[in-house]
Amino acid sequence: MAPEAVRRRLLPEATPSDEPDINNLTDDDRNAIDEVLSRNKSNFNGHTILWMIAATLVFNYTDFANVVVNDARVKTDLLKVGSGLIAVNLSVGAYLVVYMSYIRGKKDWSAHAHPALIPVATLFGCVGMVVSTIALWPVWGFLTLPILFTLFMGIVMLASLMPF
Repeated sequence: MAPEAVRRRLLPEATPSDEPDINNLTDDDRNAIDEVLSRNKSNFNGHTILWMIAATLVFNYTDFANVVVNDARVKTDLLKVGSGLIAVNLSVGAYLVVYMSYIRGKKDWSAHAHPALIPVATLFGCVGMVVSTIALWPVWGFLTLPILFTLFMGIVMLASLMPF
């Protein structure tokens, strides 16, 4: 078979693309794109609402607040350590998101804040969750992990609805 015939057989015919060239957009095209992007900024969606409903149901049906405060099976010293570590995680997150992004208007945190803040906050959050799980394990056993995860996801989804 001739090389030209092989090339035609293996390579498809060059057809003009239906997609516009993004380097040659008109101002009307750019304005239309900006309008669509600004219209779709709602954080309310199905999974956000479902996670918050699930967290509310888990919180109510496990009597979480009462158990954490009054149940003798909870290892209170470990729960205090775990809560403290999670509080550090949330404080760093609030500093970066609220203060740096919203108040000061800085989007690149690593250039304007210490670059180790995110890994340190992640470490504190993970260790805090493990310690809190150990502290609450005597109460719910293997259900402690899904209970804490559902509550965590509900809080994260609630935070995603904040206006900043």
